Amino acid sequence: MTKEKNKNLKVIGEGSYPCGDYEKIKVTGQGEIFEDVCSQETKIVGEYRIKGKAKMDQVHVTGNLSIDEELNSNRIKVIGGLNVRKSMIANTLEMRGFLNGDENVELEKMNLKGGFNITGLLNVGDLQVNLLVAPSKVGEIGGEKIIIKSRSFLKRSYTLEAEVIEGDNIYLEHTTAKIVRGNDIEIGPNCHIEKVEYRSTFTNKEKNSKNILQVNQI
Repeated sequence: MTKEKNKNLKVIGEGSYPCGDYEKIKVTGQGEIFEDVCSQETKIVGEYRIKGKAKMDQVHVTGNLSIDEELNSNRIKVIGGLNVRKSMIANTLEMRGFLNGDENVELEKMNLKGGFNITGLLNVGDLQVNLLVAPSKVGEIGGEKIIIKSRSFLKRSYTLEAEVIEGDNIYLEHTTAKIVRGNDIEIGPNCHIEKVEYRSTFTNKEKNSKNILQVNQI
């Protein structure tokens, strides 16, 4: 199927729509695009699925967006859910909700209030997460600045489970991990870490020192 160039796609209600190279996509309702899609600006209010690759420069979702293959974007803003079945590459992600990534996720900056489940590597320069809606899980986190908190007005805390967390500056709360490695590391409340490896500074704010099994300066 030949992709249409420089068209706008406007969806109100339900339906399936063709692949294309669109200037703008605006969705109010629910439906799907059944092959690869490109767009400069995408706004979704409702629930939408792309059954292929998505290359979308600016994405704004209120509701739920699912992508069956890769997602490549510049700026993503989500209130709700984002589900990517393959790799995800973007400059910034600002989100309030839950992120599912079945492979690797690569970002320059990620600010998330909610939760995430990422099977592979979360590679992000500046990561700030407040765990709010559900338990989270990730294979590995790599970055420069990593902040994981769990603070809500409801006084209910959620947890993050990871194999490895590695970065320059790291602050963790409510996190379970096998290895935490970095330059400056601060461990906050309700963490359970098998091994901490630090280069410059290490602080354990938890009164119970048994929350960390092994600490090494490298």
